[in-house]
Amino acid sequence: MESRSYNFSTAKKRSTQMESKVIFFPREDENAPRTIILKQECPGELAAFKECVIRTKDESKCMQFKDALLECGKPAFRKANTTPDYQF
Repeated sequence: MESRSYNFSTAKKRSTQMESKVIFFPREDENAPRTIILKQECPGELAAFKECVIRTKDESKCMQFKDALLECGKPAFRKANTTPDYQF
């Protein structure tokens, strides 16, 4: 087996395992599937959570609303993942 040192640039191509990029996904974007499902299945909880975050500007102060949203979201996401003709 050929020995190459990827750390000292003796190889022509770096391994993808050494990449340290972090890709951020817009999870809370208005058009994200997660947000659309929550709007359909848990509109009250989502509105209360967003209002609290806007008012306090700190998500950690809105844990009771986040917990309520997560409890409502569990069956909503299960429904979206298991129903073959679910539209969001």
